[in-house]
Amino acid sequence: MKLLKHNAIPIFISFLIVGLILTVLFMLKGLLLQLIGAVLIIVAAVFCIFCGLYLFGYIVLGVIGIVAPIIGLLLIIGIFMWIF
Repeated sequence: MKLLKHNAIPIFISFLIVGLILTVLFMLKGLLLQLIGAVLIIVAAVFCIFCGLYLFGYIVLGVIGIVAPIIGLLLIIGIFMWIF
């Protein structure tokens, strides 16, 4: 009985470390996917402007200009909530 009691603590610590590593990796994956998505939207808007679809390109850039600060604020709030 004493042997089982002392072996549980290292297992729990290893589970916590693995969980922390997986959490950080998935957070980085999400951040990279968001950055790639933002770059693709901006590239698509610039492409529309260069191809003559001025109205659509400017609408996309306008929506990005309105929504980006809101998303940035939510991202900063999320980072502070995750840290604290």
